[in-house]
Amino acid sequence: MRSQIVATARTWLGTPFQHQGRLKGRGVDCVGLPLAVMAELGVSDLLADYRNYPAQPTARTVHEECQRRLLEKTIEGMQPGDLLTLRCPTIPCHVALVTDLNGGLGIIHAYNGGSRRVVEHILDAKWRRRIEGVFAFPGVV
Repeated sequence: MRSQIVATARTWLGTPFQHQGRLKGRGVDCVGLPLAVMAELGVSDLLADYRNYPAQPTARTVHEECQRRLLEKTIEGMQPGDLLTLRCPTIPCHVALVTDLNGGLGIIHAYNGGSRRVVEHILDAKWRRRIEGVFAFPGVV
């Protein structure tokens, strides 16, 4: 299932960033990407679609919802198919899916900075420092 999460997320690469978007190729945001990926895999019942967040987050709501809905793990236990909450810059309001990339770990996320689209890149030191939490989806082994 983890490899399916990564493969499905990769089909979203290049989709433009759109706050609360949920349409592949048209627009998606960081929260919508994992929700849509899991829905494509037929496990949408694990997560209700969550839209109670502003375009400019000022609270830990996204991280707290992940704590409430998903299974928290250690950073050392992170593996492809997991979900990360990331501080941007100090509030954990961004999420990304962990991937396997070039022999290491990468992330796929709908990034509002720079390219303003779904991107995949190495999970480098800059992004590792931003990790607030690591989560597995219930039922994903």
